[in-house]
Amino acid sequence: VSMMRLLSILFLSFLFFGCQPMKLSLARPEPLPAFEAPQEHIKVALVLGGGGSKGLAHVGVLKELEQAGIYPDLIVGCSSGSVIGALYADQPNVSRLEELLIGLKRSDFMDFSLFASKFGVVKGKLFKGFLEQNIKAKEFSELHIPFIAVATDLKTGELVEFSGGEIIAPIMGSSAVPGVFHPVFYKGRYLVDGGVVDPIPVRVAKKYGAHIIIAVDVGEDISDKEPSHFFDVVRRGLEISHRKLSERVTQDADVVIRMSFQGLGMFSDSYNQEIYDHGRKMARLMLPKIEQKIQERLPILHEETDPLWNVEE
Repeated sequence: VSMMRLLSILFLSFLFFGCQPMKLSLARPEPLPAFEAPQEHIKVALVLGGGGSKGLAHVGVLKELEQAGIYPDLIVGCSSGSVIGALYADQPNVSRLEELLIGLKRSDFMDFSLFASKFGVVKGKLFKGFLEQNIKAKEFSELHIPFIAVATDLKTGELVEFSGGEIIAPIMGSSAVPGVFHPVFYKGRYLVDGGVVDPIPVRVAKKYGAHIIIAVDVGEDISDKEPSHFFDVVRRGLEISHRKLSERVTQDADVVIRMSFQGLGMFSDSYNQEIYDHGRKMARLMLPKIEQKIQERLPILHEETDPLWNVEE
């Protein structure tokens, strides 16, 4: 879906449904389980940012890290990064992700409808079914790698961390692009895309004391194209806002693997292989810096490259 088409759909939805308000719950949100940090210190944290279909680049990054013998013992994900992060934390096997995702079509997980909801144009049933079918774990505690998904509380504007309890609803909330997906009501909160507040939640990994933080930015560069109409101006504004926010929130990362995308639709499925290949390419460019950080801060880990988790457990 191109940005122009998406904005057109949202505009038409607004005309159809008018200004009917969403009644945000006045009840006190339920407390969330606290993150249970691994008994050992978190050595390598991998932070996967949001970017719609461009999240396929995360799979390419994971491929290069795995081939280099670099395994995260914490994954933090936002939006599409939460989807990839959860899939990998559930079954740490990049080959499986390649087989599952590179050939994926938008129609496999997005059920667009102008009348899906007055608060979104995607019903979300296909997306939920896709997650339930491909994530074996029912709760965060069943994942093989510690994982945190972040979403935005639509009422308070706060970034909410999810690391315990059921896993599907938080991932759906983390990925609920405002105006596209209906907000996800969970534990007394209306949740939307975590990228509204923090598209690459490095500060979450830092809070839990990770020795090395690798952040992956799959957002788009600011377009070189001159705006020619209303929608181009809107898109340019969103691009600038997202790019500047992404640069600011990744300042505390030890290594940032930043993609160089332009002109790709948020939910396009026409360039899956190219996006994956680009992720591998950009990860390879940053591997020397990652390995340098490991040598400087984690000499023992550098010598012992076995995973810190065991899929067979």
